[in-house]
Amino acid sequence: MEKEIITRHFNLGEDQTVMVEEAIDKLEKFSPRPVQSLKLTINHEAGQFFAEGVLHLKNNEFRAKGEGREPEICVVEFTENLRKQLAKFKGKISGKQKGGDGGLGKAMIDGDVYLADDAAEGFVLRAMDVAGAKEAFTDTELPFLVFRNVENSRVGVVYELDNGDLGYMESNSD
Repeated sequence: MEKEIITRHFNLGEDQTVMVEEAIDKLEKFSPRPVQSLKLTINHEAGQFFAEGVLHLKNNEFRAKGEGREPEICVVEFTENLRKQLAKFKGKISGKQKGGDGGLGKAMIDGDVYLADDAAEGFVLRAMDVAGAKEAFTDTELPFLVFRNVENSRVGVVYELDNGDLGYMESNSD
């Protein structure tokens, strides 16, 4: 990643420079694509620090700001704002991407692929109604159950809510 850090009306110390660069480097793990460049400008005016910058991915640009009484505080706010934008963008594009075979792709949580007992290498999409899916889910140790709803042919997901109730969501396209 190409980084450009500009300061105006003050100079960053060595420790501060290291902290700023580490905060910027951490943004790469939230990015769905390689970060091409980041330009950050930190201004000091009237006892306040203002961070403003732009992060470039291929075909995308993200802008953020931050402010605080110390340069570290404004940089943390700046990177947090960028992190939120990148996470939102990552969610949008991962929702649009499909698996190798198209369609639903692989169901993953924290890098682990959960397979049905009778699946050798892939994901099995069983056809059932919502009530049957909820009942089947309660009989498993899986974090969620994905199925094809026989009533409308849409993909549905049953999962457990924080309060212990079952949640259900369904794709909105056929």
